[in-house]
Amino acid sequence: ANNRGMDEGETLDERLAGIEKGMIIEAISRADGVQVRAAQLLGINPRSLWHRVKKHQIDVSTLKRLQNL
Repeated sequence: ANNRGMDEGETLDERLAGIEKGMIIEAISRADGVQVRAAQLLGINPRSLWHRVKKHQIDVSTLKRLQNL
């Protein structure tokens, strides 16, 4: 049996990772790059956000710069 997910060819974990990354980027953008505020928007603690930012290799400084354009 193949273990690819549904029709799009991605697994549940891949889909969830994409959703998580998108929500984190959106929250950091809405919080103007302030990770403590972004964590509050997401309902998670800042340490958890920091670990997830690292896991998804999200460049917070680039997001901050984009907000200031």
